[in-house]
Amino acid sequence: MLPDRLTQPTYQFLLWGSLAFVLSTSLAYAQPAQNGSLDSTRLKNAIPAFEKQVERLRQHYHIPGISAGIVQGKALVWKKGFGFSDLENKRVPDEKTIYQIASLSKTFGSILLMQQVEAGRVSLEDPISKYGINLGARWGSDPRIRIKHLLTHTAMGNTWNGFKPGYSFRYNGDWYHQLIFPIEQASGLTYGKLFMQQIVRPLGLKNTVPSMDDSVDFGLTGYKPDSFRRSVAKPYDWQHGRLVPVEYRYAFGPAAGIMSNVEDLGKYAAALEEGWFLSPQSWDKVFTRFVTPSGKTIPYGLGWFIKYYRGVKVIWHTGWWTGYSALFVRIPEKNLTLILLANSQDLSRPFYHVLQPLPGLQFFSPFQINLGYDLMASDFARSFLNDVVGIH
Repeated sequence: MLPDRLTQPTYQFLLWGSLAFVLSTSLAYAQPAQNGSLDSTRLKNAIPAFEKQVERLRQHYHIPGISAGIVQGKALVWKKGFGFSDLENKRVPDEKTIYQIASLSKTFGSILLMQQVEAGRVSLEDPISKYGINLGARWGSDPRIRIKHLLTHTAMGNTWNGFKPGYSFRYNGDWYHQLIFPIEQASGLTYGKLFMQQIVRPLGLKNTVPSMDDSVDFGLTGYKPDSFRRSVAKPYDWQHGRLVPVEYRYAFGPAAGIMSNVEDLGKYAAALEEGWFLSPQSWDKVFTRFVTPSGKTIPYGLGWFIKYYRGVKVIWHTGWWTGYSALFVRIPEKNLTLILLANSQDLSRPFYHVLQPLPGLQFFSPFQINLGYDLMASDFARSFLNDVVGIH
């Protein structure tokens, strides 16, 4: 099974979660806008306090190591390693340390699919049956399920709407992976070859590769596994009050399995800022939240989470897999991107809860904010948005 598949809540929880989401979204839109790029001096002055907060949170959540970076425009203006990428050997991580980025890989998959859409070889309205996709169980190859539903995590539906696709957001990494079929059939290339050809080589990404556990696709890089592995952070998990090394095989495809570092993801962030890979019209679709047939706006576009805070558009994606996690946050109008990579799950895991708190009841409500809906659920992201960017 592929990563980042959220536990399905009970229907009672879904009802409460939907209510809280609507209320929090309304409050977000009600705030006044804060426009304009962030002043470099203000950014520089904010960094020391942010560094202390990242280190405090790293220790609080028992994360062995974090590589961090902030991109302003085209430049990686801040980079720092926290803790250890290898606890046993006391190796300190830096911007060159390599991690599995888990579901941050979905943003790359979105690009490769949308390139086929631009070329006219795939339509987002194509039924999944056109590409031989079968989701199993009650869904199968239901012709109502379209490519756009896999891309936006709206294919599943629920009991309340008769499991009709397009009406509800239910994050599903396994189903997102099915986008490999239209991508490969339309391009005539394997996903790994297309990934290297369309993204890695044009950007000159020296340490962004298919998972080492996929020997065929990793072999496309020309790297020797033993030498490459020396730059990879060792994965850990917090179990029974201590950090223990873990082993896991990491599959590669549109949903997950890319390995990278802060240095390369900084180049990726700069390319997104400059509008590489796709036309402006396609990027506008990618970074626009999907609207259901009933008029409900979900927190996801075409491969990215999207929300407004005090009128400022924030675009992000998380990654969460055994032994690794990632957070990538873009604020286009501020020309800023935050990159955090960790060698345990807990950069993301603590913030994926079933429910959001009801307004005014945070201190005694059993409900929790969900990072799948609200970036402010993450202490790391909230510190960045509040203390560095100035969004409160």
